Amino acid sequence: MIADEKPNIVIVEDNPMDVFLLQDALRIAGFTNEPLVLNDGELALAMLKNEAPFESQVMPDLMILDLNLRRVDGPEVLKFIRQTERLEKIRVVVLSSSPTDLMRTKAADADGYFTKPSVLDEFMELGAKIRDCYYGVT
Repeated sequence: MIADEKPNIVIVEDNPMDVFLLQDALRIAGFTNEPLVLNDGELALAMLKNEAPFESQVMPDLMILDLNLRRVDGPEVLKFIRQTERLEKIRVVVLSSSPTDLMRTKAADADGYFTKPSVLDEFMELGAKIRDCYYGVT
């Protein structure tokens, strides 16, 4: 992690346990900013459009997006990001229980794809994988 860089992160995930584990994994990987957590895609779109209650929200540098969300699904949120010029610099990582090939089909424009692990140690390793994806490390 670059010493003084603190990317703004938004997690769009409706499973509270996954949010908790992901926040820990990000901290372990060196992300120090507290992510904004949104539990559905409709809220994510409101935030991206600067609608109430997000009028003063700073746009994220990194969005971690579940595919299967209530009301508005992850692929629709990703499509909005990729079709909106002022949002084009947002790095989007898809994190889902879906198989990777399905993720790539539903969210082809994402910067990275990770399957949610079922083992705690593997979940904690996700932070480093997301960090590497954010910084373009392969």
